[in-house]
Amino acid sequence: MKTADIVIIGGGIVGATLAYALSMRGATNIVLLERETLASGSSSRATGGLRQQFADELDIRFSIEGIRFYADFTRDYAATPPPNAPPRFYQYGYMFLCATPESWQAMQGYVALQQSLGVPTQLLTPAEIQQRVPQLVVEDIVGASFCPTDGYSDPGMMSRAIAFQAQQRGVTLYEHAPVTAITVQHGRVKAAQTPQETFSTPIVINATGASAAFVARMAGIPDLPIQPLRRHICITGPVTNLPQDVPMVVDMSTGFHFRRRYGGVLLTMPLTPGEEEARLNAMLAPQAFELTFDESFITQVRQEARRRCPPLADAPIARSWSGLYEMTPDEHPVLGKTEVEGFLCACGFSGHGFMHAPMAVKLLTELILDGASTTLDIDQFSIERFRTGKLLHTTHLL
Repeated sequence: MKTADIVIIGGGIVGATLAYALSMRGATNIVLLERETLASGSSSRATGGLRQQFADELDIRFSIEGIRFYADFTRDYAATPPPNAPPRFYQYGYMFLCATPESWQAMQGYVALQQSLGVPTQLLTPAEIQQRVPQLVVEDIVGASFCPTDGYSDPGMMSRAIAFQAQQRGVTLYEHAPVTAITVQHGRVKAAQTPQETFSTPIVINATGASAAFVARMAGIPDLPIQPLRRHICITGPVTNLPQDVPMVVDMSTGFHFRRRYGGVLLTMPLTPGEEEARLNAMLAPQAFELTFDESFITQVRQEARRRCPPLADAPIARSWSGLYEMTPDEHPVLGKTEVEGFLCACGFSGHGFMHAPMAVKLLTELILDGASTTLDIDQFSIERFRTGKLLHTTHLL
């Protein structure tokens, strides 16, 4: 048996960033356990968007910290030799297109809130939209919001770069090390077990994304309300008739959005799950975790591309895939303590894990090393809110 002061389960962006932050604060004997390879789950399949344009204060504050962290990290470690260098953070902005007077009126309120918190969001006229992206169809657009410090990066590469820096500070990373059991005695965590090794530890942190409910069950917590939600993405071949610095463009009426990626363009939009898929997701059935790809998605996303940005509609599709969100009932994460002493949560980011990992990690690091979070009250993100019905307020841009 080996010993560890802290065991983090999950080697995606949340687990890697947590290991790094703890080590930067001087914590030692940290073990990071990943069931497959680093960033092999949702982090490597995400769109990589980083935006501060949200409709509620908590999300905005989380995203402000995310933008700050990734800008600093990519600058501080830019000289790291490949393959451990961080990817670029393309701060080309996010642009949300409003096609109805109602959405435009609501957006103006959201932008005012963002600006009050220090986010440099702007309101654009249709003419200003077309100046930025001439290929967009804007005849039906009332206006748009645009934040120049928003942007995107590569979540998989960023996870690996952050994990490398954590390792440089003494964190021990184990790949192909799925946790098969968590020992709890007298209400306290005692150990985490993998097929290869057992780690005696007083702290286990569940950062396992869409699988977090299963890990919680190992610790005797049967009701962590996190379920998977499948999303689809495709990437085109080279597209020349589009600015290189095109922002992430989001059509508010459909959720269709796109950005550049390595010469091509990443295209995606949400598909509402059917009744059977929703049932399987809620049951945490094995089928809910299968990364199958719905071929009808390409037809639908091409239709939206033709309507909003015609040059994208006929671009050849180079690659397509699906990935999983980790949804909670109020679409805010589950962070911090549980009824099992030493078993902490860092999961349930509901599609915003890449954006919101840095702030979540900051709160958890404060809790673990200082005894309480001071940046924000972490208790509001506790699993207890679902048991008492005191869910966090959620307002959607889309």
